[in-house]
Amino acid sequence: MRERYEEELRKLNTLIISMGKMIEIAIESSMLALMARDRACAQEIAKNDQAINEAERDIESLCMKLLLQQQPMAGDLRLITSALKMVTDMERIGDHAVDVADLVSKVPDCKYGKMKEISEMSTQIIDMLHQAVQSYIEKDFNLAKNVIARDDVIDGLYHAIKKDLVQKIRETSEGETILDYLLIAKYIERIGDHAVHIAQWVIYALTGERE
Repeated sequence: MRERYEEELRKLNTLIISMGKMIEIAIESSMLALMARDRACAQEIAKNDQAINEAERDIESLCMKLLLQQQPMAGDLRLITSALKMVTDMERIGDHAVDVADLVSKVPDCKYGKMKEISEMSTQIIDMLHQAVQSYIEKDFNLAKNVIARDDVIDGLYHAIKKDLVQKIRETSEGETILDYLLIAKYIERIGDHAVHIAQWVIYALTGERE
């Protein structure tokens, strides 16, 4: 019975790694679509979101099976319940990648600046997300704490972008377009928040305490 249980836990880890890779690809693709003005790529991101939703349901189903059939003890119970919480954040990350892709068809060429900072934000959050998932798989407390600490970097980049774009709204008559760019930056900043939430659930899984 224990061997079967351990096998199911390994399967859970595999599913979480797979879903993590899906959302990393979704973020990367949404930024490539934005930078290259690639509407076809943007449309594919929306289609692929279904696979992310299905991955969430598969993980939830396995977690419920483990909870109901195996009645795990305290440590494993926290790992499984944390996985249930994590995949909700992971699914929302996929949704935000789609939100960015949806705006690609609306915004004109990148002429308002700060695209370097937007690209840097996306690079940072992809790495944060990867580390957050790895911290769960490897049960690495310090790696999870590192993800949480990096949130200040993302916030700093977002506020720099926001300040610049708000100033441009005052200077031009194309405020609606500039707001679309600000919205893109906000979606990316929210993805960073979800990566932090994932790391916080890892901390809970390992210690029983929330950050």
